[in-house]
Amino acid sequence: MFHKNIPNNNKNIIRFLAKNFAGTKKVRNTILFCSVGIGIVAITMVFGISFGKIQAEEIKLIRENGAASSGRIEDGTEEQYAKLNQLDYIKRVGKSIFVGEATDISKNNEKTICNVVWADSESWSNFLRPAYTNMIGSYPQKKDEILLAERALKKLGISEPEQGMEINLDVYKGVFEHSKEKFKLCGWYTDSGNELAAGYISHDKINELNLEKGSYTLLFSQSNHLSRSKTEEKLYQTLPMKSAEQKIYVSETAQYTAVSKFAGGYEMVILGTLGILCGIYFLVRNVLWISMSEDVQNLGLLHTIGATERQITKIYRKQMRSLMLKGSVLGSLISALILILLIPKILGFYFYQEMGGNTILSFFRPWILLISVLFVNGILWIASEGVIRKITNMSGVESATYDGNKVNKKIKHPVGMVLKRSEIGEMFYIAWGNIMRQKARFIITSISIFLGVLSFILMNVLTNGCDYKHLLEKRPDFLMAGEFSEFWKSQGCGEEYKTREIDVDPLLTQGDGVELLYDNDYDEFSPISQELEKKLHKIDGIDWEKSNLIEGAYVTTVMSKKGIRPYDEWLSKLTSDNMVEEFPWDTVQVLNENQILSLKKYVQDNQLNIDVKSLEEGNGVLIIHDHMLTPEQQKLADEAIGEPVYFKTLLSKEDAIRRKELINSESEEKQQKDEFPQKESETFTLCGYLDRQSDNFPEIHQSWHGEGNLYYFISEKGFEKIPTEKKILTMELTADPEKEPYVKTQISELISEENKKRSEMTEVSMDEGTGEAGVFVICKSDLMQQKETYMRGNRILLGAISIILFIAGLTNYCNVVFTGMYARRKEFDVMKSIGMTDKQMKLMLFGEGSYYFMCVVGLLFTVGMAALVGVKIYMENKLSYFTFRWPILIIAGIMLSLLVVNVLVTHFVVGFCGEEKDSH
Repeated sequence: MFHKNIPNNNKNIIRFLAKNFAGTKKVRNTILFCSVGIGIVAITMVFGISFGKIQAEEIKLIRENGAASSGRIEDGTEEQYAKLNQLDYIKRVGKSIFVGEATDISKNNEKTICNVVWADSESWSNFLRPAYTNMIGSYPQKKDEILLAERALKKLGISEPEQGMEINLDVYKGVFEHSKEKFKLCGWYTDSGNELAAGYISHDKINELNLEKGSYTLLFSQSNHLSRSKTEEKLYQTLPMKSAEQKIYVSETAQYTAVSKFAGGYEMVILGTLGILCGIYFLVRNVLWISMSEDVQNLGLLHTIGATERQITKIYRKQMRSLMLKGSVLGSLISALILILLIPKILGFYFYQEMGGNTILSFFRPWILLISVLFVNGILWIASEGVIRKITNMSGVESATYDGNKVNKKIKHPVGMVLKRSEIGEMFYIAWGNIMRQKARFIITSISIFLGVLSFILMNVLTNGCDYKHLLEKRPDFLMAGEFSEFWKSQGCGEEYKTREIDVDPLLTQGDGVELLYDNDYDEFSPISQELEKKLHKIDGIDWEKSNLIEGAYVTTVMSKKGIRPYDEWLSKLTSDNMVEEFPWDTVQVLNENQILSLKKYVQDNQLNIDVKSLEEGNGVLIIHDHMLTPEQQKLADEAIGEPVYFKTLLSKEDAIRRKELINSESEEKQQKDEFPQKESETFTLCGYLDRQSDNFPEIHQSWHGEGNLYYFISEKGFEKIPTEKKILTMELTADPEKEPYVKTQISELISEENKKRSEMTEVSMDEGTGEAGVFVICKSDLMQQKETYMRGNRILLGAISIILFIAGLTNYCNVVFTGMYARRKEFDVMKSIGMTDKQMKLMLFGEGSYYFMCVVGLLFTVGMAALVGVKIYMENKLSYFTFRWPILIIAGIMLSLLVVNVLVTHFVVGFCGEEKDSH
């Protein structure tokens, strides 16, 4: 039997041929080297920036929320704690005990310093510690140790704390019981937020305080991919609840929120990752794949003259290793320079401060760089091994005639009439024939270019659609509302919006009606007074047609036991009477016809058990709440529809002043004898309880609202049955853009004047010398300015990702066109030898590039458009402020770029091949 090849052992000849072979591939190798570098840079930058941004947002949210936990159960039990630890979708669980508030030791305990809390090691290390910065010391271990926030220390007058210094506090263990305690400061920390800071004590101190054996506050966090609603639903079904009133509070995890802000959700991140990696895969693979036929022919020649399979493998692998090493070094250096030096320089100092500093926000991650190097080099290695396998499986004759097709079919030319074509038409016809010789290559290459282009377009859509600018644009130019009373403002009530993200309703509060109206609880009081309203109407530049007034009144609720039971079961059992009076003052908001119609549609679409007809006719009132009912309470709420409810007005100002005088007097008999009548409304029917945090709830803006009090919606007809005047609770003003600065100045002056006047109205407030609560305003332009650095930084980061994806996509197209043309130099020489001119050659090559272009554009306007619509639907469901705009200019720019590349590459290849031929 004859051997397929006769080995030639002349090593010098083999070495010479190998070196010569490498020298003939300089152009292809340069393209491949650049592709490896760009691939590494693209992966490192895209994922480095994405991971860095998401992680920084996550830490920022944890610090703003004051804890890394995403859920809590108050009044929790050991049984619930054990069950939470068993659930696979709950990542971490901890428990804490809230002792009570601690005040300074003074005559009247005037200053509330902190909340006294014990937390177990899991709660502290997993949930609480991550929310604090500038931590000095450690968690208390000894009985008399305490860990305080810097804010709490400042309230005690301590600006330069020292470990071991004595801290004296009056610790409350309930409403009335309290004891003076001496602590030693074991550490301190910095926290965010306006709520009362926490002071942490040891478990030994908890035992010494002799607290009633009570329950824990259970803290937990669910898996990051699980939404708030799904987690809550699962927990209510799984956990043994103590009563119908026991609530499970769940929010999205910080990471879930950060990912949602960045890309809408994990699904989009996964799809984006796959799309980008596929694009990089084709970017590197296409160059080698397209030039493979020439490699097979040249290496097959070495094989024919006696080079062994091992020698050919060494030659090719050595060449690939050199490219991998050089490309990896280049890609790694460029990635490090851009992510460590360039982007931080562009972002600037203030963006880093906004995000929490350099220690939090970093984009260069060595592990991502390592993965990108391995991924890109792995693609090149696998592709090169494919070339080697082809060579070793072919005979010398097969490899010499190999052109990439599995079977060389003879093309039958029609013998009949031949259509006469123009020169351009003929060249495009030949170009189409050339394309069809490599159908698989054409289809796969077109798809790879399309993936790169689509990734860039989608990234631009996400960048523009997720911009905070759209969220701010939905805000009114000026939001005006009444402030909380002076004391409760100092406790953080009504101040929450100052430290919250701007996508949270600024008028959502933990405060209740008593805390809101403590300094001005009389019927005539209006947060926006009539006098102030009249002055506002005189300001030139306010568009009153586009502005919105939220009107209503503050009242006392009297409701049947069955009606109040879903909200407060304890109150429903307090008396034997059927009607129960609710203590904190509540809010009644008047709805217009359009708002009632939107509510009606929402109820019908979601098939909710709500009596909208009674609300519309003015015979009923609807309770709006912020997700405060448990599933069991919701069942009670459904049963409460139709229950009677009526309202009592607040005392008149005259009676409120007289009440204060009586309370301050020493005559107890006089206090008991004197009565203060309150006007009563007609009796309404309860239309139901409606959760405003449910999906697709109509956009009806409210005044101050939260869990602290009941909030009613009522129609204009219904409000006429309440014996009180309609007040302006909140104003949302729209200004002429050109006159906004002037309007802003005028409003600020009016509010300053109004607040000064109210501070002198001390007749009603129970705190001697304290005036009535004032008015505050939130200006959209201030928010825009405040968030400008943040928004600019986001645009830079997402823009950098878009640019690298665009470069990768354009490089892929350029590589495909250039490599494909360059690999066919011999074919071009033959065509020129039989009479094809340079002009005809250019037309033919331009035609081939144009077919790629047309295929990519066709995919873009079919599959691409479907992908854009899918992204639009997905993002609008995931992100309330996402604004979709068709990327018409971007698509036009891409099409123009591809055409320009096609023209330039065609001219370059024809010129280069001509120069190369002349040099030979």
